[in-house]
Amino acid sequence: MNKILLAATLLSLGGCNAAYNEAVNKQLAEGYRWVEIPCRLANPDVPAITVDAPNGRKLVCNVLRK
Repeated sequence: MNKILLAATLLSLGGCNAAYNEAVNKQLAEGYRWVEIPCRLANPDVPAITVDAPNGRKLVCNVLRK
């Protein structure tokens, strides 16, 4: 199930803004990789690809780590 979420997250990158895509691509080029984490509430001050939970909350389930 989580691998499906990761795939959906990565596929949705095209819907993000150009600055976000540029930052992700730069980090990937620097050796960062997507890592699955326990889903947590998204911080509204940090750009993120979120998953909408059935209760309406926005969750983050993957991050870029070096």
